[in-house]
Amino acid sequence: MVAMSEKPIWDEWTQRIYLTWLVRDMRYAQVALLEIRVRAGQTPPDPLIWIPLETFLMFTAKVSKMLKPIGVDKGRPKNAGPAQDVYDRRKLRGEQLRAILEVDDASPVLDRKVRDASEHFDERLDAWTGEYPRVTAEEMETGDLPTFPAPPMRRVDHGSWIVEVAGETLNLEVIEVELRRMLARAMALEPLSTVEDPVLATLLAGLPPFPAELQLHAPTRRSDEDVRSGIDRQAAAGGQKDFDETIARAIDFLTTAEGTDDPGPDAPEAG
Repeated sequence: MVAMSEKPIWDEWTQRIYLTWLVRDMRYAQVALLEIRVRAGQTPPDPLIWIPLETFLMFTAKVSKMLKPIGVDKGRPKNAGPAQDVYDRRKLRGEQLRAILEVDDASPVLDRKVRDASEHFDERLDAWTGEYPRVTAEEMETGDLPTFPAPPMRRVDHGSWIVEVAGETLNLEVIEVELRRMLARAMALEPLSTVEDPVLATLLAGLPPFPAELQLHAPTRRSDEDVRSGIDRQAAAGGQKDFDETIARAIDFLTTAEGTDDPGPDAPEAG
């Protein structure tokens, strides 16, 4: 067994894991956005638009946190231990993903203010009800009324596609463009993420990586001998072929199962 490095690891397998999960969340965000447009296009707009909108905010927040982990901007913990290891792994993950997906600090995907305002809307209500002045009879009689703060609102401007939650705003069209760009970039980097079923992609990505020294293209460790790390090349080729064929069969089977309406021989007859 190979000893684990004390430093956080970022290799081909690690990148595949994060990219397939990232693509999964971006796809779900796109599905939610499509439903938002459908509901908003009704006359009058469907008030249930907030269901897919909350879903959209949730999945874009997952993407945002994958790219820029919460707490990393606070700096590395001073006390050595597990907290430093967690910090180092999160920091490396965020830096690597932002670099390969070409995401800069101005990206709308990294803006979590609307998501936070929606998730913590109860706290906005607490502040509003706590600060709202209670009018006395004397003030009403004299007309000397206090200034009433506006209540926190949650609304969507169907013309500009601006979402507002408790004073924070988010442009849906801008973030949609950025999601499409990131999605295309991620799929170009990781072919497995192009599998139609994003759940299947994450499952396949999580399979143990085939040892590099067992692959035929791996360089020899003894340049003066025709060997591949002391391993029989024919046996290694057979193992690599079996591994690749297993993944291919799984993809073909699940793709075929998704595209058929046949309920199967054990399905109950329609009454």
